[in-house]
Amino acid sequence: MFSRKEKPLPVAVLKPGEKIQAENDAASQGILLGQGVYWTPERLPNGHVVAIGASGSGKTQTLKAIAYELHRTYPAMQLVIIDFHGDQNLQGEVCYPLHMSSAYGVNPLYINLDPEGGGPNLQAIAVAATLKKALQMGPVQEGLLLEVLGDCYRHKGITQSDESTWTKAPPNFADLQAEIEQRVKEGCKDSAKLKLKLNATFAYGIFNRPAFLLKHRLVRVDLCKLPPELGAIAAESLAKYLMDTHWLQGEVESKIPRTYLFIDEAKEMAKSPALDRIIADGRKYGLNLVLASQSERHLSADVLGNAATKIVLPVDQVEVKKVAAKFRFAEQKVAALLPLTALCRFGKQAEQVEILPYYQRVAEGGDDA
Repeated sequence: MFSRKEKPLPVAVLKPGEKIQAENDAASQGILLGQGVYWTPERLPNGHVVAIGASGSGKTQTLKAIAYELHRTYPAMQLVIIDFHGDQNLQGEVCYPLHMSSAYGVNPLYINLDPEGGGPNLQAIAVAATLKKALQMGPVQEGLLLEVLGDCYRHKGITQSDESTWTKAPPNFADLQAEIEQRVKEGCKDSAKLKLKLNATFAYGIFNRPAFLLKHRLVRVDLCKLPPELGAIAAESLAKYLMDTHWLQGEVESKIPRTYLFIDEAKEMAKSPALDRIIADGRKYGLNLVLASQSERHLSADVLGNAATKIVLPVDQVEVKKVAAKFRFAEQKVAALLPLTALCRFGKQAEQVEILPYYQRVAEGGDDA
């Protein structure tokens, strides 16, 4: 929650045995947003954040500042940033740019190993639904895609009824392409139409290549060189993968999450099943979400209702009234916001703050930034 505090004194040099306690003490102070206002997510019902701000509002600098401080304050926490515009770069990151010539990619056909909610059949349904939304498929194409995906898994020896097969290497979109092309050769007209619909997806190849490992503390996935449709498919697959893996790890006892997922463009993942799961259940499994948008239209009632932290930066004047109502701030206060000035709501508490931007934090941090 928010609180006003005096600027903390520099941390003294500690003995090795004191390091863990010092990290806990630093974390208890929270994240400095600006002007002595701190955010302490573990004192709130959940650590989810929803932010809104028009172009030029300072939204990117605000998100980067939060990510930067989370990375510095919580040494055991992982941050994963899905970057649609290529402007979320942070010091110390490991970046995976996805494009036509990248050496790695994303495999949407990975197997969720959850005995009750995983296996090839459910993964095929999820992938078909994602492709249907992103590529505007009809019900016939969706049904055919489900059938083809089932065959791809079976050709790899993976079946829903035998959980021991779920750990085998899954198919990827190269296998999907080969299966569709075989059906086209056999004279299936619907398969020919499905191939046309998926040709651009196959051409970029990012779903054919080995998947990168999310093993580093600060990972940015740069999707800026992909068409929006393919970027949305990759982002949905990554978000689902994170939720699935956290679910398998079980519920967390600590209020400090294992992972924060940052997404700056909510419109690119509108009506995302993966984000709906994270915003509803992620907290229990140590996965928190920071979701931002330029417009209130891209934020559902469920997202707003389940995020304990809400940040409003300057918005387009035509949206002031709706933003004020949705975020429960006075309309005149929203209308008067200037760049890098934010109205913040943490649970029942609210505060206006001049955000200390990322670039300034890095400049002041020197070699320790």
